[in-house]
Amino acid sequence: MSGAPGIVLCSGWSTGPAAWDGVLGCLPPLPVAHLDWWQGLADPADALKAAAAQANAKAGRDPEAAVIVAGWSLGGQIALQAALDAPEAISDLILIATPVRLLADETGLGTDAAALRAMRQGLRRNADAIVTAFWGEALAGDRTGYDHDGVFGILAEVDAKTLDLGLAALEKTDLRRRLPQIETPAVVIQGDDDRIVGVHAAQQLGDGLAHAAVLAIPGASHALPLTHPRMIAEVLGALVTAQTGEAAG
Repeated sequence: MSGAPGIVLCSGWSTGPAAWDGVLGCLPPLPVAHLDWWQGLADPADALKAAAAQANAKAGRDPEAAVIVAGWSLGGQIALQAALDAPEAISDLILIATPVRLLADETGLGTDAAALRAMRQGLRRNADAIVTAFWGEALAGDRTGYDHDGVFGILAEVDAKTLDLGLAALEKTDLRRRLPQIETPAVVIQGDDDRIVGVHAAQQLGDGLAHAAVLAIPGASHALPLTHPRMIAEVLGALVTAQTGEAAG
């Protein structure tokens, strides 16, 4: 699409770039770069800037031009951290099923810490079984008819150590106090039957971010890029259109 801004997509834990195939299939060709979540753990801002330069090269724009960033789950956390440390690099955020803090807080909302520790320990014994169990839970609330076996086609080829690094990041990250520092406009997309990241996360993002619109999807699970690709594509397309004046999709 002529004149489109660069776009960076960051997928969720255990998945790779193929997680976005359904979304991108609903749109015309766009200048997209993928930021693999494992590459964004150590320094989210630097990793985002590198991916943005790739997207901008495809768009024919300045390497440092601000890009649209869409992040799913852990990828959304990485996008938020990049927005804190490199706000000039991001024009808009799309945060899909993104936890502000994954672990249960003082209200009891969130993932049980002992359950996450058990998950990390299980990776050392049988990583495939842990990933399979995770996706069973992640898709448990889905009512779309999506073929749940399809998830095995979008998993990243990473080892158990890398998977554990992702869970460690989720275990320690708590962005609640820092959200008001983020001025980047954000669209928050959340399924109301997400068994991994509850709807309270979208409420926290909506309340904490300076400029956030929250889109709740009834009867939707954690796996929104897989089960609701057209809806996410419409949000992404609207942001592209807002910058170019041309309809995307």
